[in-house]
Order: sequence, then C-alpha cells, then structure tokens
Amino acid sequence: MGADNSKIFGIGLSKTGTTSLAHALEILGYKTKDYPGIENYRAGDLSCVDLQVVDTYDALTDTPIPSFYRELDARYPNSKFILTVRDKAGWLKSCKKQFTERLAEKQTEAHNQLFKDLYGCTVFDEQKFLSGYEKFVSGALEYFRDRPHNLLVINVTAGEGWEKLCPFLGQAVPDIPFPKANVTQITWMNIEDIVAVAKRAGQATLQTYRQGQATGAMGKALYALRGGNAAALQRATRAAHKVVVDGLKKLNAQIPVLSRDGDAVPYSERAKWNHLWLVDPLDGAGGFLGADGSFTVNIALVQDGAPIYGVVYAPVTDTVYYARIGKGAFKMEGATEPKRLDVRENSGPKTAMVSAQKKQGPTPASRALTMCLVAEGQADTCTFDDPCPEWKTAAAQLIVSASGKRVYDCKSKQGLTYNKEGLVSECFIVE
Repeated sequence: MGADNSKIFGIGLSKTGTTSLAHALEILGYKTKDYPGIENYRAGDLSCVDLQVVDTYDALTDTPIPSFYRELDARYPNSKFILTVRDKAGWLKSCKKQFTERLAEKQTEAHNQLFKDLYGCTVFDEQKFLSGYEKFVSGALEYFRDRPHNLLVINVTAGEGWEKLCPFLGQAVPDIPFPKANVTQITWMNIEDIVAVAKRAGQATLQTYRQGQATGAMGKALYALRGGNAAALQRATRAAHKVVVDGLKKLNAQIPVLSRDGDAVPYSERAKWNHLWLVDPLDGAGGFLGADGSFTVNIALVQDGAPIYGVVYAPVTDTVYYARIGKGAFKMEGATEPKRLDVRENSGPKTAMVSAQKKQGPTPASRALTMCLVAEGQADTCTFDDPCPEWKTAAAQLIVSASGKRVYDCKSKQGLTYNKEGLVSECFIVE
C-alpha cells in the first residue's frame, strides 16, 4: 500500500454489502480481510483490534473495523475509508433474519458487547437497530465532513459499484461485473411472486388470443378490422411485456430486465451485470396464431450466466412450470396443488423428439413448453438445431435441470450460458 502505511477500511455496518466490497477490493488487487473478528472489546480502545492482522492486509472490512474508524484513522494516516450504506427497510429485514437470540448465544462476549455499544442490544430490535444505524452513519459523515477525499459512501446493494469505487481508489475499472450486490434480496425472493407475475402477463394475452378464435361473421370481421393475426400477436406481446416488466420492477427494482420486446442493451453494459431477468413475453408465435394455444410467458432470473429462478406459464391451459435452483422443479395446473417434477419417478409413455424446430415449422410453438415436456417425463429427448434466443430457453433450462435432466450445447456438450454477446444459443439438446 505504500511507505505511508495507509490502508483501506470498509466501515459499513454488517449487512450493508461489506462482503461484496471485500470481494471487489480483492479483484482490484488488494490483500483483503473481511470480518477480522474480535476477542476483547472496549469502546475506543484500539488495543482490542489485532493490529498485526491490520498491518498484514491492505484492506479490511466488517466487524470490528467500523467501531474503530476514528482510532484507525489516527494510527494509519492518509487511509481510505469506505462507508457502505443500504436502504433502511432492506437492512432491517436482513438484520432481523440474522441477529437472532440463537446467534447472540453463540457469539463471544466481546462481540455482544460491541453490539450493545452500536445498538443497545445483542438481539435484533427494530427501533434500536434503526437508531444505531442512523447514529453511526451520521457520526461517520460528520467525522469526515471536511475530508471528502478520505471517505467514499457507496450503496452496493442498490447497484453502485466500480463507477464510484475505482475513481476513489485511483484504479481502472475492471472488465468484469462488480461482485454480487443483490444476493441477500435475491436469496429471499419468493418464487410464487414470480409465478404471479407470469400469470398476470399470460392473462393479458388471452383476450387478444380468444378474439382470434372467434367464430361467426361478426367476430371475424371485427378481428380483421383490428389488423388480423399479425397485429393481434403484436398487441398481446406488448401487453404481456408491460405486465412482466412492471411486476419484476416491483419485486426488485435494481435487477435489469432484458425482454424480447424491450430495448436492446449494448453488451458492454450487460457484461457488467451479475443478475438480470431474461423474459419472453410470448414464446410460440405459431401456437398463438394457430388453434392449439401452445404459447407461453417465460421469465428467468440469471446469475453470472446461469438461471437460478425459472417460470414458464401457458395461459390457455393455465399451466405453470417453475423452478428455483436447489429447490426442485414443479408443475401446477389451475388451482391444483403443485406437483414436483422428478423424471426418475415418471413411468408414463414417452416420445422421442428430434430436431424440434423442423418438426414445428417456420413459426414454432413455444420452445420452452417443449422443453418442459421433457422435464416432466412426457418426452425423452429434444434437439433444437438452429439459433435460439436466450429468453426462450433460460427458464425452461432450469426447470429441466431441476427435474433431473439436462440441457447442453451440441458441440461443447456443456450447459448453456446466458447474457452472451449475441444472446443466442446455437444447436442444443434437452434430454
């Protein structure tokens, strides 16, 4: 770090993105220690901190560093201090989950005493934690008020990252995403909420679809006046797109949405995303325009190139397939109870499907729906041998893999990855 022995100290309280910050500092080349821990605690007494550990590292974050930022500033002049902050509601929710009575019983007396000093308690209490958070942040801001070059305030949980951190440290911006800023919120996301968004979007397509199936001279004339099949498909897609985007933004406003019907985003920007939604608001033009209604709404949450939540909803039959990584895959028809998909337990008849795109014709039905048939054991294998947009497969791939089968590239034999530069998968196999 230089002859002046200056350091980088992350002084944000626990659950404000301190681990993400530590990972970011490591990427930038700093030898970093996250959560040094503490054996003894007395307010303002720097001897409670293992200074040999501090001297060994370039950067340190989390407990007990925030409690001694004043003393560390005096001992290590010209150091950089990074205050991670977070929206209060999200921070309180995280603290409530972690700082339980059971955890307090496992912590050292020194750690519990430090918590008493910060919050006036060792077990989560909303008012006391909120008061402690506000007091700590305002105190740090006041302390560095006349030294803005020594303090950076950053909200990594809201998506702030390299663009603030690197100039503060005099570093070039890396050509990789900032470490995951939304992990905690995503971990707690409810798959049923994503299913509800997909269902609302699917229902938004049904009215237009049913108009296309209208019989009688008057119904057909009205449909023709409104533009016929092509216009109906466009209206339904746009309606579903709006419902999905609005719904996902309410679930987590920080995660970008990449939809077939949305605006294109340059790869130079997308490449920095740890998380994104991949959405096809209407997968299966042939199913929509034809009589079988085999079209779907596909929603996938992708983390570092791999889907971790996936929902495929077929509105005509009111059938939804969904999966969350590590939690299995399920199928639900109407208001019935969800059925877990496990192909090892399925002994029903199976149909081998080869070159699904050619079989379905130039305007195929939903590819995701075809993949889900494999997931539930109604088909053995399916090969797509032409380029396929990522939003058609991401959700279904997770459902397939969570059910015990796999999706892989025809050439590399590896699983498909997402948010690639071209947003397209070439030939792939589902089996």
